[in-house]
Amino acid sequence: PMNTPLKNCAECGTELAAEAVHGLCPRCLLQAGLGSQTDSDATVAVAGGAWQQRTLPNVGELFGPYRIIRLLGRGGMGVVYEAEEQETGRRVALKLLARQFDSAKDRARFLREGRMAASINHPNSVYVFGTEEINGTPTIAMELVSGGTLQERLKDRGPMSVPVAVDAILQIVAGLEAAQLIGILHRDIKPANCFEDADGTIKIGDFGLSISTAARAEPSITAAGTLVGTPAFCSPEQLRGDELSARADMYSVGGTLFFLLTGRVPFEGHNIVQLTANVLEKPVPSPRDLRKEIPKGLASVIQRCLAKQPAERFKSYGDLRKALAPYGSSAPTPATLSLRFLAGILDMLVIGVVSQVVLISLIGNPMNFVNLLHESSPKAWLFMLGSISLTLLYYAVFEGLWGASAGKALCRLRVVRPDKNPPGFSRALLRALIYLVLPALPAWVAYGGDPKAMIQTSIVFQQLVGFSFYFVLALLFCTVRRRNGFAAVQDLITKTRVVSRAAIEMRPVLSAVETPPSDVDAKPTVGPYHVLEELETGADGQWLLGYDLRLLRKVWIRTVPTGTPPVAAPLRNIGRVGRLRWLTGQRSAEENWDAFEGVSGKPLLKLLSTCQPWSQVRFWLYDLARELSAAEKDGTLPRVLSLDRVWITGDGRAKLLDFPAPGAGAAPATPPLPETGRTQHFLREVAAALEGRTDDTANKTSGAGVPLPLHAHVFLQKLPHFSDADAVAAALQPLLRRMTSMSRWRRAAVVAGCAVGPILMCCFMMIFMNAIEKSCPGMMGLSQLLQMRRGIAWGEEKQSDADAHLSSDDEKESERDEKATMDRQLAVFIASHYRETIANKDVWNHPFAISIIKDDDRRFVEQCVAEHPAPTKEEIADADAALKPYQAMLNPFTSHQFAIMTMMLAFYVCMPTCIAALLFRGGLVLRMAGVTFVRRDGKRASRLRVFWRALVAWSPLW
Repeated sequence: PMNTPLKNCAECGTELAAEAVHGLCPRCLLQAGLGSQTDSDATVAVAGGAWQQRTLPNVGELFGPYRIIRLLGRGGMGVVYEAEEQETGRRVALKLLARQFDSAKDRARFLREGRMAASINHPNSVYVFGTEEINGTPTIAMELVSGGTLQERLKDRGPMSVPVAVDAILQIVAGLEAAQLIGILHRDIKPANCFEDADGTIKIGDFGLSISTAARAEPSITAAGTLVGTPAFCSPEQLRGDELSARADMYSVGGTLFFLLTGRVPFEGHNIVQLTANVLEKPVPSPRDLRKEIPKGLASVIQRCLAKQPAERFKSYGDLRKALAPYGSSAPTPATLSLRFLAGILDMLVIGVVSQVVLISLIGNPMNFVNLLHESSPKAWLFMLGSISLTLLYYAVFEGLWGASAGKALCRLRVVRPDKNPPGFSRALLRALIYLVLPALPAWVAYGGDPKAMIQTSIVFQQLVGFSFYFVLALLFCTVRRRNGFAAVQDLITKTRVVSRAAIEMRPVLSAVETPPSDVDAKPTVGPYHVLEELETGADGQWLLGYDLRLLRKVWIRTVPTGTPPVAAPLRNIGRVGRLRWLTGQRSAEENWDAFEGVSGKPLLKLLSTCQPWSQVRFWLYDLARELSAAEKDGTLPRVLSLDRVWITGDGRAKLLDFPAPGAGAAPATPPLPETGRTQHFLREVAAALEGRTDDTANKTSGAGVPLPLHAHVFLQKLPHFSDADAVAAALQPLLRRMTSMSRWRRAAVVAGCAVGPILMCCFMMIFMNAIEKSCPGMMGLSQLLQMRRGIAWGEEKQSDADAHLSSDDEKESERDEKATMDRQLAVFIASHYRETIANKDVWNHPFAISIIKDDDRRFVEQCVAEHPAPTKEEIADADAALKPYQAMLNPFTSHQFAIMTMMLAFYVCMPTCIAALLFRGGLVLRMAGVTFVRRDGKRASRLRVFWRALVAWSPLW
């Protein structure tokens, strides 16, 4: 009888107590509850209800319209077989409600699983073809995923490597995010419910415990206080029976990643009570305790997912995706030299500012430090050694423990070992020693560590030694090659790499999620589907938008004339995301139609009337390239490739159709595609149509087109010359992560990067001059006065040499008298205005004074003071009048001095910038920012155009 309870366990045959639940003994129920500790396919579902003993089919038998091929597995509520649909030949995964679950609630829950899964049409979710009852048994026909579950993979091969595991989880996250968008929580994410397809795609299945967070016509199946899910992967709030959000599934994602990396679940227990207590009370473990090579950052991400409180987990799947991306197989990418150079400059600025602050607070005026160093004061040496040590510790601590110094963090760079962990203190310290000490060795060798030797040498020698630092630094990067990940000497010695953090570019969404229609029952029907509206009527049939009331989803229906052959068998079994999935069809005297999955979005031809940015187009071309490649390999390539056979879905994916898209209209007339390279030329045709229409539309509406990024232009030029669709997809894949437009913030960053050099130069120059004026008052003015004397003398000497043959003896005598008068006036001026400075031995013998006033100049100054001990007022007035035109430059804070600073900026900044614009079509800042200059039509600007642009940009300073 239907309501008579079993006396024996349906699984092991053990005699049952009268209160046994669902015909399972405590041991079998415990095994179901422990999930992946014993049998991860099991799911706990404790609820009352009647049941009946039903006979499940055997392998090889016919079961309704299906032939049972083999048993795939057993789930919490069902048994899954591989089956073949006899009429269509399509292989499916056929899930049958298990024998011990046959109450009204169980049947409702099973049917709800089919509806939940069917409402999600995403590449990372198992597709549901239909639900029906066969021989009294509820069934769900699903997409057959050939690779098995992640649980089975771990049993066969052991724990996954970090990149493979993260790639799998990122796909699971994508599937869960798609479910969240339509208001579905899975509630039972675990390795046994995640399936791997032959091409490596991970798909989420088994929505038997899912719940809807949206307003749907679904009854509440699970009773309050009921334990649902697999405790080993359930969140604490799910075990407590609290209200759930997407963060509950996020906890299960963290547990699944923990399991994929270690082969163990985060929490274990000898029984379900102990397991539940451990999940609720024990601290979150680190997967690094079981596997040391797991990166610390990834372990932190997993622990955050497993946080006890939902608010402590990631706010969204997008945040989780960004945190996981650096550990996937597509990341990280080697850091380019320009970014490393920029990071080095930023680090030097940080170190320089901190050093100056410490120097001023401990010693005072920076010039005092120069004086102490010249005197070989222990205080100066102690400060210098301390500064070097702090610089080494700066890199060793920040890069060793966290993987990035301040400069690298701002440039989104990280230093990692081969296992993607930070290098550790010792490796980072060795990197810093190589990077900082080796370039400074030539200076230590040249001067022997004696500051006096540096001051006493010539300026030319000082500059040569100074340039040796940069020469040795450049030698450290002579090993950089793309093939070795841009590894410098310090990277190769320490076995580390500098990498860029992954930049996630999300696929743009075309349209919002559609809401279920109302009053479907009153609509006419075609087969089992209700017709919502007519999409298009043509000579070869009619397109209708239908609705499946059993699965609560839209379908496309194509009615065809009598005699039309059925869809070919290979096309019926296509389940790739790049093609429209065929569901079912009918050929008879009364009915001739085919049903396909209903997709939102628009035909490609309809999108050509508006501007389509490259940020979207690149994804569409990538989708089409991958589908064309797969279709060429399995012989399902459409006979006709044209623009009217491309559909862009609401979630921004391109689908290739075997027929003109409904509502697309007539395709524009184009020459037939060549037989060789047909797929490449078709992709170029798609790109050219989008590119051409974008420019035309923009010019008609706003008067300015939206230029393509330079890398897009290069790709489109090469597109017809690729060998096949695989090569096109491979070339497009790295472009999916490239920047596609110049935002205002990025442009502001470029402007700031160009301006920071001049601004810092001016600031440091003013600070330096102020410090000099305090330590050596008047010394800068005296130095410039002596330079003027040398310049005048040199100029007069050259002029007199040139005119020697024209000058008489009297004229030569007159010039010598004029020069002597000038020297006498200058001597009087120096003796009257700089006597106290020269008399102050601390100032006159200061290392800075010695370094800028040397040898002959010092003797001339001392001679001036000695020969004119007390100049008269008339002599002083005469000297002041003679030198009046030059006195403005003697004050470091006059407008004349500001003009000199401006000229220095023009010489050291503007001119190099303009030269770089002419030679390299830009400068270092642009290369660091990853941008370049283009013309109005998007093509790269010429060197001359960029040069004129630089002149205009710097015109205020000129």
